[in-house]
Amino acid sequence: MLTLILAEMDGYGLAPAITLGAIGAFFMAAGRRDETYDGLAAMAAAGAALMLLVWRLPSWPGHVDVLSTLPPGLLPFASACIGFAILFGGGGFALLWGAARPGLWAAVSAGMPVAALAIAYGRIQGFEVDIGWAVAGLGLAGVNLVAAEIEIHRRGGAGSPGALAAYAVGVVAAVTLAMTMALENAWLTVALALQLPALALIDSRLKLPALRILAYIVASVVLIRLVGNYQLFDYRLGTTPGLNWMLYGYGLPMLAFYLAARLFRRTADDLLVTVLEGGALVFLVILITLEIADIVHGGRFLPGYDLLEASLRAIGWLAVAWGLLRRLRHGKRLVPFWGWRILAGLAAAQIIVLHVLAMNPLVNYERVGDWPIVNLMLLAYGVPALFALLFRLEAQHQGLKRIADFAGLAVLVLLFVELSLEVRHAFHPEFMNTGFVSNAEWYAYSAAWLAYAGLLLALGIWRVNKPLRYASLAVLMLTVGKVFLFDMAALEGLYRVVSFLGLGLCLMLIGLLYQRFVFPPGREPAPEPQPAS
Repeated sequence: MLTLILAEMDGYGLAPAITLGAIGAFFMAAGRRDETYDGLAAMAAAGAALMLLVWRLPSWPGHVDVLSTLPPGLLPFASACIGFAILFGGGGFALLWGAARPGLWAAVSAGMPVAALAIAYGRIQGFEVDIGWAVAGLGLAGVNLVAAEIEIHRRGGAGSPGALAAYAVGVVAAVTLAMTMALENAWLTVALALQLPALALIDSRLKLPALRILAYIVASVVLIRLVGNYQLFDYRLGTTPGLNWMLYGYGLPMLAFYLAARLFRRTADDLLVTVLEGGALVFLVILITLEIADIVHGGRFLPGYDLLEASLRAIGWLAVAWGLLRRLRHGKRLVPFWGWRILAGLAAAQIIVLHVLAMNPLVNYERVGDWPIVNLMLLAYGVPALFALLFRLEAQHQGLKRIADFAGLAVLVLLFVELSLEVRHAFHPEFMNTGFVSNAEWYAYSAAWLAYAGLLLALGIWRVNKPLRYASLAVLMLTVGKVFLFDMAALEGLYRVVSFLGLGLCLMLIGLLYQRFVFPPGREPAPEPQPAS
C-alpha cells in the first residue's frame, strides 16, 4: 500500500514500480526459504497487478501496435508490465523446484504474466481487435506450455498436480486472451467454447480438479454470452435464408459442449457433465428456433408470429423431445429426462393455445394453401399428431402409462381438428374464416365425423383397445348431436319426419353394433393370474 501511495506521489514513474519489484523479490526469497511466508509472493503479485490497474496513463493519438514503437508517455507503464511479468513469471518458475507448495509458485509464475498482458491490452489498446497483441498472447501460452513440459520431465514424468494445473490454466487463459484480441462477436464465443473439449482432453490425461473448475468458468461465460444476448436480433443474418452466422455461432458451441461432456464423463459423471449436456441441448433448441424464424421471414428477423412459424417450431421442439425420450432407453440421464418433458410441454402448450385457439384458420385471417391435405394445416395439426403417436408408442415401450394416455388423447383430438378443418377448406379454399355454412358443408362434416368414428371403431376392435372404442363412441355421439341440432333444422315437414325416423333406425343399428362388437361380455382379455403370496 505504501508503494501505491508512493506511485501516486511520484506521478507513476519507474521508481515506485522498481520499489514494488524489489519488495516482491524479497517476499519470494523469504517464502522460498520458509514456507510460512510463501503466501507473501502471491500477495506481492496481486499488489503489482493492482498498481498496473490504477496507473495513470497519458493520452495519446492514434492506434498503438504492440510490435511498433510505443509513445514516450507509455514507456514507463509498458516497462513495468514487462518487468513484473519477468520477475514473477521467471522467479516463480525458478523457485518451483523442491518447494513445499509447488502449485502456489506455479500459479504466481503462470498468472502474473497473463494478468500483466491483459491489463496492458485493455489500458493501451482499449480491447480493440489487434493481431499483434494476439500473437503476444499465443506466445505467452507457448511459454506456459513449455514450463509445464519442463515440470513433467524434471519430476521423472509425473510432475506436481498443482503446478501442472496452474500452467494448464495459464495456457488456456493466454489462448483465451489471444482469441479476445483477434476475434469479435460470435467467433469469440465460438473460440471460447472450443476450449472445453481441449480442457476435457487434458483432464483425461492429468485428472486435475482445477481443470474442471476452469471448465465451469468457461462454460458459464459461453452460456451467458449466447443465451443472454439481448442484441441477437440486431445482427445481420445474410442474404441466404438458413445460411448465416447462427450455424457456427450456436452450432459449433453445441458440438463443443456435447463433446466436452462425453470426454469429462470418462473421468467423473458430476455436475459439470450435466451443465455441459444441458448447454448443448439449449444451444440446439435456440439454433432450431432461430433458423426457423430466419427461413420463414426470408433472411431477417421480423416482429410477429404466424401459424407457419409456430408450426415449424413446434415440430422442431417435438423432434428434439422425441429424440431425448428415446435416449432414456440407454439410461436415466438428468438432461434427457427433464429436457424432453420441458420441450414436449412447451410444444403442447403452443399447439393448444396458438394452433387450436388463437391462430386457428377458422378465426384467423390467413391462407393455408390451395391443395387439400398437403397444406399449412398438415404442419399445424397432422405432423404434431404423428409425433404424438410416436410419443405414445415410445412411452408404452418404457412403461410410462400416463404419458402414453395423454399422447393418445392428443392424437385423437389433433386428427379430429385436422379432419374438420380440411372439410372447411374444401368449401372455402381462400380464407376459411369467411363465408356462410351451406347445407352441403353441414352434411360433409357429419359424413367425415362418421367415417372417423368408424375408423376408430375398426381399430379398437382389431387391436382390442377399449380407449379407441370409447373414442369412436364419443365422436359418434358428437355427430348425432350435430345432426339433431343443425342438419335436421334445415329440413321441413315430411322430410324432417322421415329423417328423424331414419336417424332413429340408424342409432338402433349402431347401438346393436356397439353392443355386439365394442362392449360384448367377456370380450376383454382376462387379467393375468397373480402369484400366490
